[in-house]
Amino acid sequence: MKKIFLATFAVLALNACINPKDEEKKVLDDIIKIHDKVMSNDEHLMQNKMKLDTLSPPDKFTDKYTPQQKTMMRALSLKLSDADVTMEGWMNRFDPAQKGKSHEEIMTYLADQKKRVVYVDSVVAVAVHESDDFLSRLKK
Repeated sequence: MKKIFLATFAVLALNACINPKDEEKKVLDDIIKIHDKVMSNDEHLMQNKMKLDTLSPPDKFTDKYTPQQKTMMRALSLKLSDADVTMEGWMNRFDPAQKGKSHEEIMTYLADQKKRVVYVDSVVAVAVHESDDFLSRLKK
């Protein structure tokens, strides 16, 4: 029993020694990693959008594509644009500095921002994946 008490005390003592700034930095680093992943997909997103827009200019649809393919090209182009706007919106509102805020306020803000950037990542990833899939099938 004494060993359990000592182990519990040691864990609590170590947790009490964690620097709040280090804790904030860890969460911020996690957010930045996700952001960097999103940014690496952004170029791919824009390339796919340009391909789709080139294949389906609004006023010059050829008979090369079925009506369903044309509709899908427009829908995917819009989805890629929406994903890009979602990412830009998050980036413009994100404030990593959080000057003048308490540790608790900063941690609450960063936790919320981490959820938001994970959402942005999923929106971008889905749009890129779906457009990749469509474009690869179109080539066949």
